[in-house]
Amino acid sequence: MALLTVGHSLVAGLLSFEGLLLVGSLALLYYYYVVRAQRYFAERGVAHVRPTSVLGNGADFVLRRRHVADVLSDMYQRFRRHRFFGYYDFLSPIYVIRDLELVKQICIKDFDHFLNHRIELDENHDPLFGRALFAMRDTRWRNMRAVLSPAFTGAKMRQMFGLVTAYCEAAVQTIRAETGTDGRSDLEMKELFRRFGNDILATCAFGIEINSFRDRTNAFYTLGKELTNLDGWQGIKFLAFSSFPRLMRLLRLRLFSERMTRFFRHVVRDTIAQREQQRIVRPDMINLLMAARKQELKFDENENVVEDDGQSGHPKRTMDWTDDDMVAQCTVFFFGGYDTVSTLSAFMAHELAVNPDVQRKLRDEIDEVRTNLGGRPFTYETMQSMAYLDMVAQETLRKWTPAPFLDRLCTKPYELRDYDGNTVQLRKGDGLWIPAWAIMRDPELFPEPDRFYPERFAAGAVDPTTMLAFGLGPRNCIGSRFALMETKAVFYYLLSTFHLEMGPQTQHPIRMKVSSLGPSAEKGFWIRFRVRSSQQQQQQQQEAN
Repeated sequence: MALLTVGHSLVAGLLSFEGLLLVGSLALLYYYYVVRAQRYFAERGVAHVRPTSVLGNGADFVLRRRHVADVLSDMYQRFRRHRFFGYYDFLSPIYVIRDLELVKQICIKDFDHFLNHRIELDENHDPLFGRALFAMRDTRWRNMRAVLSPAFTGAKMRQMFGLVTAYCEAAVQTIRAETGTDGRSDLEMKELFRRFGNDILATCAFGIEINSFRDRTNAFYTLGKELTNLDGWQGIKFLAFSSFPRLMRLLRLRLFSERMTRFFRHVVRDTIAQREQQRIVRPDMINLLMAARKQELKFDENENVVEDDGQSGHPKRTMDWTDDDMVAQCTVFFFGGYDTVSTLSAFMAHELAVNPDVQRKLRDEIDEVRTNLGGRPFTYETMQSMAYLDMVAQETLRKWTPAPFLDRLCTKPYELRDYDGNTVQLRKGDGLWIPAWAIMRDPELFPEPDRFYPERFAAGAVDPTTMLAFGLGPRNCIGSRFALMETKAVFYYLLSTFHLEMGPQTQHPIRMKVSSLGPSAEKGFWIRFRVRSSQQQQQQQQEAN
């Protein structure tokens, strides 16, 4: 019996020791990965808010209590006496750059120190997003950007403009035919502009004609909505790829599902094969990429594209493109425009509905243009001449930027200097955020920032480097010109036919949907469409004839 008691005591002691060892190990791990990590900014003398959990400073955002734009805006205001401050993205320290001059220095003058985004993707595992321009890094990004840039010039936009306007005109007539007998219809704008964007991008990126107002479950629309639905699993994946890029790469998770990859590979490859066999030329993205693939460029000994001055002596060759490179650029162009343009357009429709004076002024400009055209086609040059249309679009981008913040990764050691002269040395791999939403709502830069006031963008009145909606510097959004062209064309045709008004479901002022990574309205963007009077329509018909 005594031996049994001693045995029990030994076992209990061992269990107790193992328990203490386990608790001690966990405590050490917690200290190393949490407590020590959260001393990062304190040790460097960087202004910050001390986090209270492993969620870092984004607890309210992660737990869906507040939108990330509001979280960053509050910190932006709190640290007004600093050029930058610290933010814990979970346990990862991020330097948030709030001083506009420092933003310009980082994004333009010292761009070589901040060449890349934080996201890390394995192109062998995720062959579409991993090969997309957005995800590329270093020399590979430079070379692909040089190859793709000619595809996004004003001249190329002009070539695609006819495809955009043909679709807009037909889509608006479809909406007109579906209005009630009283000429009114209450529509949800994000859904409406997703269908506009889906069909325009399908024809401009892939050369495929779709009518999502009639065929409401076509594959392009279904896959686009699935990928850009940031409220569910897809939103969690985007957050994970942003906050834990190395972990996502290690786990070999992918943003594009295998089903999406197969679908877009099939579409692009079949289209290219058909065009090459039948020598079809069409002013769309696939045609531009096919031309870009054949373009001869000069590369130096470090594989960087160099200017062809005829005297450099560097050999010409075409950049090596795989089929998936072609598929990736088309697919990401499609998805990038799908959500960005629908978000911009939804907010723009809301602002026009709740600001009837602005809408009236824009409609007057549109009617004047239609009169001057006298039945001739609406052209890219005409659209570019519409000053007030551009002001409305720019003011929407300022107030409701689709990207609450920009991100950069430090690629070379760099010194940040605060207003008081204190400095911090950035190391390779350090992450930066630029709070675009907060900067473009700063009253010192934009007086009365909550007011929708397009006139603030009268010629020369706004420094273009304060507009961060599409990024800044060499790594800005390559498709921004297309996004603005599409948005302006859509509203030209919409306001030619409809008045946009507040309806019973319109939420004003808008409250942000806290479960979404991007800006969105809590209760949707419901707007009442009212067909313009028959007298106005008759006048337009006479002008068209």
